Amino acid sequence: MTRKVSFTIILSLFLTVFSSFTANAQTNVDIKYIPDLELKLNNNETVKLRELKGKVVLLDFWFRGCFPCVKSIPGLIELQEEFKDNLVIIGVNHEDVQEDVNEYIEYKKMNYLSTYKTEDKIFKDFGVNSFPTVIIYDREGKLIKIEKGYHEGGVDSLRKAIKKALK
Repeated sequence: MTRKVSFTIILSLFLTVFSSFTANAQTNVDIKYIPDLELKLNNNETVKLRELKGKVVLLDFWFRGCFPCVKSIPGLIELQEEFKDNLVIIGVNHEDVQEDVNEYIEYKKMNYLSTYKTEDKIFKDFGVNSFPTVIIYDREGKLIKIEKGYHEGGVDSLRKAIKKALK
């Protein structure tokens, strides 16, 4: 392995572990139901989460320096394509500036939008203390799944939850 690759892997692991300890585990909003929050997206539009009722909503808390976050993106792209008419995926990124998020979305050919670094601390609102964290709401806006971290087969677990929410 080259020095550059080794350094990148070590840095990614450090950032993932560090973010786990620095994020506030306290939830500032009730997340049992989709909260009444407005998110500014990388395409300069905003979305009100409550207005997404009727669709399954998947929030993916991620950032580019998080190796497990990046590794999970292809599975999310696959899910968005599979459930495109009934699923809304929103990446929630509080670390990267808008330009970097846009470049990364284009590079990975992501088929969903994301937030970017703002003064808002939405990860604290949701009690996110590790990355990636995926939160799924059913069509009625009820919380149905929280999955922390990345693991092989994780996309299958998310797929099952989405299918269950669509019944």
